[in-house]
Amino acid sequence: MLDEDSKSKLALYLAFFLTCVGLAGRLTRIEPVYNQYFILAIWSCILLTDNLAYRFKGNSLLISRTSEFIALAALSLAMAGLLELLNLRLGAWHYINQASNLSTRWTGRVLTWAAGLPSVFCMYEMYQSFGFFRGIRTREFKIKAGLSYFFYGLGAAALCLAVAAPALFRPLAVPALFLLSEPLTLRLGLPSLLREWAGGLPAKTLQLATAGLTCGLLWNWWNKSAGSGWEYAVPGPLPTALPWAFYAGFSVLGLAAYSVCSLASYLRAGKTWEEVTWPMPAKPPKTSVQWTVACLLIITSYIALRAVDSYTVKMYIGWI
Repeated sequence: MLDEDSKSKLALYLAFFLTCVGLAGRLTRIEPVYNQYFILAIWSCILLTDNLAYRFKGNSLLISRTSEFIALAALSLAMAGLLELLNLRLGAWHYINQASNLSTRWTGRVLTWAAGLPSVFCMYEMYQSFGFFRGIRTREFKIKAGLSYFFYGLGAAALCLAVAAPALFRPLAVPALFLLSEPLTLRLGLPSLLREWAGGLPAKTLQLATAGLTCGLLWNWWNKSAGSGWEYAVPGPLPTALPWAFYAGFSVLGLAAYSVCSLASYLRAGKTWEEVTWPMPAKPPKTSVQWTVACLLIITSYIALRAVDSYTVKMYIGWI
């Protein structure tokens, strides 16, 4: 078993290796490295940001809580599959230049989906270790039942609009996830940003929003640099161009990711990827429920992989 310092060094060496391979493949356009450049870029970024967090505060998600990192990556894979199924209705993005080889395509897709949540939260922990927004305080307030109902109503309305008229309201799907999950985490006694706001502590919210925005900028940069990628269904000079105003959605995505993961931790009796263990007052679900949900998520992920190939991919390419 490696100690944390050995893990840190190994992760750093692997990050540099992936970066070098990715850049070489991108510059020379050697396949399948060029086609799968996004995967090499995002995983090298995860390794580097996690390493920085470890160096600054002495612990990190991947190095210090490896089992939680693996659980988070599995949850990220499942959540990405659910979002891909929702996108069949929303039509917010589609894929081009996907590898015609099934094993290459699915391996790349699984690794990409599994990297989503870890990339956001490793970036968050890096900003947290830097002390960003740490000294900011706001006025405390008492959370009333009406506020939770307001969140539920607004979230339900946003989701209904996004599903009913996706051409006009598809951007509302992300804030809808946050608005629906956040008050529920509060009710179950799980880690909640709303509770942080009530205590006058906006630092975590600002760090998560900044991490989401940073990841959004990097994701789209790597997407444009890779041989394959996605295109957005938004107005712009080019199909792959994302209007600057839409990048604010990635900040909301960081908040929604935290709330959804917090809600999912109910299945693990409140155990999360975070450094501090949160005692959950609500009664945890039975083991049979946990395994049932896990099986359903695995089946859903497989269906999502098939559905993306059939409906979301617009162009396949092959190479010799």
